[in-house]
Amino acid sequence: MNYPRLLLSILLLNASMAQAASFRIADIRVNGLQRVSAGSVFGALPLNVGDEADDRRLVESTRSLFKTGFFQDIQLNRDGNVLIINVVERPSVSSIEI
Repeated sequence: MNYPRLLLSILLLNASMAQAASFRIADIRVNGLQRVSAGSVFGALPLNVGDEADDRRLVESTRSLFKTGFFQDIQLNRDGNVLIINVVERPSVSSIEI
């Protein structure tokens, strides 16, 4: 797992959401999925539509998604009351040795 990138993502999330008030999630959108199913993301995500999202719960969500091992980068953003999750999947083949 790439812990420096995880730490950086969490710090950036905290910095970008530091002044943001909590909000009730009206919808959740996931961008960047190629091989991983949306069901896998929603299954690992501790937030659902209708939940109250605050800084603590957003950081928990980022950690939960990183723990799946499917993603090398995750960013959570907000558009009104819509939670937008931007992901970059890990490569399916990291190296080939002959």
